[in-house]
Amino acid sequence: ESWRGDSDTYWEVHRLKGGRQPQKDFKMGPYAHTMARDPETGKLYPVARFFVSPRKDPVTFIVNCLCVLVTVYTASQLSWGESFFEKRKRVIREKIRQEYGLPKGWEHEIEEEEELELSD
Repeated sequence: ESWRGDSDTYWEVHRLKGGRQPQKDFKMGPYAHTMARDPETGKLYPVARFFVSPRKDPVTFIVNCLCVLVTVYTASQLSWGESFFEKRKRVIREKIRQEYGLPKGWEHEIEEEEELELSD
């Protein structure tokens, strides 16, 4: 415990009293609250911002645009009424059919067959 007294080596310990950690600075940049004055009472209150100009925050604007474009592209590649998993299953079955030279509709023959009996 004598090391705590060495303020030259362990200056961080003596910087804040009571062993507190330094507070983080959680700045939100252009999304930070702005203060507005209430006309009736004259008091200030914080007002949150949801939309910000692309000029103030270009990185977030570009990332949001990429997310929207990827979503629209993905949705446009699906047939009407077809989910992603249905399309994935259809594509896998078509690849299997082409790889093994099976006739079209081979998967329906498998699904219509009865349960296979397992031997003990």
